[in-house]
Parts: sequence; structure tokens; C-alpha cells
Amino acid sequence: MIVRAVALPGTPLLVPGVAGAAEVLAESRAQVLVALRELVRDARRVVVLDCEARREGERRGEMRPDLQAAGVAPRWWGWAPRASAAGLPAAGVPASVALLALDAAGWEGPVEVVELGSATVPAAAVGLARDVLTEPGTGLVVVTGARAPLPDGGAHAPSVGAEGSTSDGDGAAGSTAEDAVLHALGEAWDADARHATGEYEGRRYAVVRFLVPADERVATVRR
Repeated sequence: MIVRAVALPGTPLLVPGVAGAAEVLAESRAQVLVALRELVRDARRVVVLDCEARREGERRGEMRPDLQAAGVAPRWWGWAPRASAAGLPAAGVPASVALLALDAAGWEGPVEVVELGSATVPAAAVGLARDVLTEPGTGLVVVTGARAPLPDGGAHAPSVGAEGSTSDGDGAAGSTAEDAVLHALGEAWDADARHATGEYEGRRYAVVRFLVPADERVATVRR
């Protein structure tokens, strides 16, 4: 199977050491590393996409990981960033988690970070993902949010795979840019989602691999 894209939770708790001596998100962390290793196996470059960055406009380019906004200094990170990242602009926390995970998975190739602001319309986000995945040898990593704990008896809406992504009964995409991108990826490829509940806050996280069989023509996100 060929992995075309991976959706992973953009929580800093995914990075070992962020929770101190406590062991949290161990299952999700292992799933992320396996998925990323499969993604980069046939990749020449990787694009990290944060659909809902805490900024107004779009920002893209090479960046370094930075978890200072989450109150975690580099000395506590259990995943070390590549030395060549020093001096680059700092990525937001979700994209930084993906950058550190890629380094931990052994990826040494080029990485472009794309942070879309809160005003980005879903169609534009889907178009960007489509354009990225039409480039031969490019892997896509989408950082996602996590669902908040539900009251007793509550239920989340159906999802195409990653936490924070939803679709209604007839397959229509959800209302956010993240929803739309994940829905489009799920329509183009088989979505293999692995779920785990995070310690501390009881949120449910998902790691999703978007797969295409090796013996079939690689599909693309539809226009």
C-alpha cells in the first residue's frame, strides 16, 4: 500500500517530554511514527498543512519547530529538531508537532510548512491540498485538532477519520477548512484511522493514513 497523506493530532502532548515524567499519548505517538515512516518511504519532499492556524493570513515556507507558545522550552522536548532548522522562522505549535514527528521518524528531506489563517475558505484549502498532491513524490501531513470531552450520553458526528473532521449522512464535507481537506482526501483514497484517548483531558485523537493500493493508479483529490 502507498501512503499519500497522513493526518495527525497537532497537540504538543504528542511530543515526548512535554508532559514531564508522565507517559501520555504513547499509543498515538507510536501510530504517528509508523504512519510517517510509511509516508516518506517514497517521498522526495513533504508539505505540512495546518488548516486552522491562529493567524489571519496564509504563511508558507521552511520553518523550525517551536513549542514556546505552549509553554515548553526545547530542553524538555523528547524529539530533537534537525540542526539545519536553526535560524528559520518559527512554526505554530500544531505544525511544530508535525515537524518534530517527521524528524523523529527519520525524515531528512525538505519540508514546507503551510499555515492557513482562520479566514481561509474550505474550497481554497482543498485546492491547496490538491495542488500539493499532484506533485510526484510529495507527501502531505495535515495537523488536526482534537475533539473535546463529551457529556455522558453525548456522541460526536460521523467522521471521515481524523478528529475534528466531520461529514453528514450523504458525504458532504463539513464546514471548516480542516473538515473539507480531510473529507476530500477520504474521497480520493482509503482512510485508515487509528484512534486513542489521550490522558489528562480525555480527548479522543486519531492518526489517519490515506492509502492507495500499490497496484492501482494513484487517484487525486477531485476538483
